[in-house]
Amino acid sequence: MENPSEKSLSCRARSSISWSDRSRAGSQWLALGMLLLVAPALASCGFTPLYAERGAASVSADLSALDVRAPDTKLGRELKYNLLDLLSGSGNPPSNPAYVVELAPTVYDEDLAIERDADVTRKNMVMVVPFRLVDTATNKIVMRSTARSRSSYNRVDSEFANIVAAQDAERRIARSIADDIKLQLSIHFDRQARAGG
Repeated sequence: MENPSEKSLSCRARSSISWSDRSRAGSQWLALGMLLLVAPALASCGFTPLYAERGAASVSADLSALDVRAPDTKLGRELKYNLLDLLSGSGNPPSNPAYVVELAPTVYDEDLAIERDADVTRKNMVMVVPFRLVDTATNKIVMRSTARSRSSYNRVDSEFANIVAAQDAERRIARSIADDIKLQLSIHFDRQARAGG
């Protein structure tokens, strides 16, 4: 004979599964309906993807024609190679670059959590990178901007652990800065292409 509590438990489980399936299908239809409503509005306002091909030129082609100059320090090299990896598929600079991106990074720490005995238990690492885009044919600066990023890390009793945490924070913000610089350069080249220059 079947235990009534087992039967009611299995019925509840089946009904809750079918309810979640119904709600998931409903939310998918809702998302599709919203997309269909928004798509004409985006098309009418002139929205185009940033990395889309525009005739013979594209932002991706412009980015792959860039070389990067940075200070010959550990941080400078990290920034340079992170950015080169993002700008071109190979991660190598072009042999005859149309532009050079010149980076001038600075890093500083901020104390976040200070105990009563003056021990710092949490720090912020902040990186500020002023950069400029230089046309190699004319040696003129065509763009100036700044990228900023910060990352927090805990400080503990082990000095080795603190060094590793600081290095990890520096790697994270170097990647974030490279992403930001790539985005700013992409917007610059996209605007230039739209303006016909």
